[in-house]
Amino acid sequence: MKFNMRLKKPSRKNRALLIVAAVGLATTGTLMATAPNHDANEVEEKVYPVTTMPAVEESLAPELRLFGRVETPRHAQLTAAVTATVNSLNVSEGQLVDQGEVLMALDDADEELRFKQRQADAAEARAAVDTLRRQHEVDKEVLSHMQELHELTLAKRKRLEKLEQQNLVATEQLEDTRAAVARQAIQLAEQKLKVDNYPQRLTTVEAALERAEALLAEQELRLSRTLVTAPFRGRISRIEASPGDRVREGEILLEIYDTAALQVRVTLPGSSVNPIKQAMARGETIVARLDDGSFRSIELDQLAAEVSAGRSGVDGLFRVGSDESLEIGKAVDITVVMPMLEQVTGVPVQSLYGDDRIYTVVDGRLKGVQVRTLGRRVDSTGQVQLLIRPEHNGLKGDVLTTSLPQASTGLKVNVINS
Repeated sequence: MKFNMRLKKPSRKNRALLIVAAVGLATTGTLMATAPNHDANEVEEKVYPVTTMPAVEESLAPELRLFGRVETPRHAQLTAAVTATVNSLNVSEGQLVDQGEVLMALDDADEELRFKQRQADAAEARAAVDTLRRQHEVDKEVLSHMQELHELTLAKRKRLEKLEQQNLVATEQLEDTRAAVARQAIQLAEQKLKVDNYPQRLTTVEAALERAEALLAEQELRLSRTLVTAPFRGRISRIEASPGDRVREGEILLEIYDTAALQVRVTLPGSSVNPIKQAMARGETIVARLDDGSFRSIELDQLAAEVSAGRSGVDGLFRVGSDESLEIGKAVDITVVMPMLEQVTGVPVQSLYGDDRIYTVVDGRLKGVQVRTLGRRVDSTGQVQLLIRPEHNGLKGDVLTTSLPQASTGLKVNVINS
């Protein structure tokens, strides 16, 4: 049995589609044949963009950020020198006053009366000295006359004794003359003693005069102290009395501190005390900055001689000098500049990983380096730097300054410093 089969001829549209498909297959085959061979298991390594800085060893000074309190050794309590009533108060708390300025006036009526009494006592003592000196001149003259008179009486007695031997004079007359000689001898001895005792009597009255004048000077001082004046230029820190108050001698009236003798007391950590002591022994000056916006430089004057119970640090006293803007007791931030460290490198805070590791970039890869952190400082741009020193050998290559959570030795990086 025969079958006649006749194939149908494709249309023009189908022929075009077949031609496009054939060309696509040929192109794909050509690309696959010419493509490079790749290992199916190979993964391309990721490269991390980072920034670095040169690893430069230099001499740098670490800094300590601490808290201090303003104080002064010249903080005076002005007390009443006399018992009196407060007449006037010329200042207020916190006011700046000049040396010698009258701060408060006490009633001086009682002290004025005592002053007049002392004046009278001194005048009386001076008069006693003048009287004694004049009396001494008279006493010397009287002594001279008494000696002459005594000599005359002695001569008379001698004549009468000769006459009495010749029975030319009465015995009674001779006895009267002898009695006169004895009386004159007694008077002469008393007068001579008075003249001889003049230096001692003069010392006594002069001592009385000095005592009277001293009491007068003391009373004059007490009178002047009814005006309470500023012992130095400073600021009034406290007022304890008001007009009308009756104050007793020795009672506190007000307090004042010297604005030219301010200091900041700072507790220095125990680890920093020995380096500071060694630097001061070498004659170096330890300075600090007040972080109150003024960035004023102050110097360490001395270390305290006593450590408070329960504390390991030592107080450092930094001399501020004259500063009328600081108040006693004010808490201030202070940056203490420690002695210089040799052969250290300053790196940003983000360069330190953990407590003791940084990374350097060598041939495009990270290399971990063990370091010791010796302190921190603020550089000229205001950025905080850590001062580090490698545990072994020096630093080679640049230091990584980008914070990479996945940082590890051998990690591939691309330095993109601007």
